[in-house]
Amino acid sequence: MAISRFESEQYTSEAFVESVGAVLFRMSTKEICVLHLLKRDEYILAKGRRNCGETRQEAAIREVTEETGFPCHLLHLDMFTRAPPAVEKEQLGDEARFYAGICEPFTLQIRRPRFGNIKLIWWYVAAINEGDSFKKGQHEVNFGVEFYNFTDVTEKLTFQGDRDMVEKAIDIVTATSDK
Repeated sequence: MAISRFESEQYTSEAFVESVGAVLFRMSTKEICVLHLLKRDEYILAKGRRNCGETRQEAAIREVTEETGFPCHLLHLDMFTRAPPAVEKEQLGDEARFYAGICEPFTLQIRRPRFGNIKLIWWYVAAINEGDSFKKGQHEVNFGVEFYNFTDVTEKLTFQGDRDMVEKAIDIVTATSDK
């Protein structure tokens, strides 16, 4: 039996969960939404588990709206990704390429909550639908919903991984908006 030349791990469906989240921008004021997890006094980003049959994009919009109370949409961004184009005209190497106006995850976070289990978290960039009204929901019981400007947001977030991710999202959004 041959052994793969690549380091790899394999998980069956009962050992992994897929979550989806988004860095939520309020574009008119150049602010980012942060959840204050009241029980633990932590400042985090909105995310949650993807339901069976739901696309990652659908899950991201649903979870962010449920947790923040703000209807939103995913942003189409100018960014690098290793994913091939929607229509491959030729065999391309496995390397990062720049695409304009794509709606893809910009970060994949991997957590190992318990031995033998894994949590994959796909992160998108989203913006509030500023014409829509705030929706009451679970966020009122579990979370405080707060907004911070681009400069202050990274200091408020509890976890360094979230800070790094928000900085990357700000960079991508700013570069996309500058065109």
